[in-house]
Amino acid sequence: MDSDLLRSFVAFAECGSFNRAADRIGRTPSAFSMQMKRLEELVDNKLFERNGRNVQLTHEGITFVGYARRILSLTDEAMGQLRSQEESRPIRIGCPDDYAQKILPIVLRAISAVHPQARFFVSVNPTILLRRMLDQGELDLSIISRSEKGEEGYFLCHELGVWVTSAVHKQHLLDPLPLVLPAEDCKFHAWAIDAFSKSNRPFTLYATSRQAASMLHLVRDGLGVGALAAASVTDEFKILDTRDGFPPLPAVGVAVMLAEEAHPLVNRQLAGAIQEYVTQHLDDDLTKPVAS
Repeated sequence: MDSDLLRSFVAFAECGSFNRAADRIGRTPSAFSMQMKRLEELVDNKLFERNGRNVQLTHEGITFVGYARRILSLTDEAMGQLRSQEESRPIRIGCPDDYAQKILPIVLRAISAVHPQARFFVSVNPTILLRRMLDQGELDLSIISRSEKGEEGYFLCHELGVWVTSAVHKQHLLDPLPLVLPAEDCKFHAWAIDAFSKSNRPFTLYATSRQAASMLHLVRDGLGVGALAAASVTDEFKILDTRDGFPPLPAVGVAVMLAEEAHPLVNRQLAGAIQEYVTQHLDDDLTKPVAS
């Protein structure tokens, strides 16, 4: 089977969008659609279905993604064996600020376990920017946030959202409640606003930031209550829950995405090794909050 068709199909599974997948592989949306129609004809199965304005994989499509990745993994392995030397440049890896403290080091150790001589260049940015950098070839792979039940990339773990306050300043007792939230394109921002908009408790949006570290500095100094990923939070903060009048926040999925034209060491086999390593070294129980 034409590996170009399989790569285009996997690009859709990892991007979740015909337009983004077409842009990643350098085709027009119409050419990409024709490719996917050709693939459906070849496998004699419906791989896609529409849900409102969105296109998603059918059950058969989800099953076929696994086979497509295995075929491409073997292809990548064969091509790798033909290369005279692996490039010596650093692997460019992206990571949201939320995961830089706890998840990123585990992913780097996972890669080092497979390629001990690997060197890294780390870019810390929001997921929305990291996706764009992957599409534009500025990164080789990236840790990303996705919806809890999303299909993008290679799943690593679930990450719980938590409310945090300073144990010293106790700003969670203030009225109105000051909130320190991620930027509006972060899911935790919308969830936090929605939670308190539906309650009778008055609140103010004190500050927003794209950097978890900046948010935590403000929370530490008693300027507001934060809502962010549990992986960002250290033991010096107090985790708030329903006993404190704070509703539970949903979880997000954490995954690794690969660039279409990545570093020679970065392939689907490596992604599988990262998945296995993270499973062994990071508890996936929706990330236990630190003790409050």
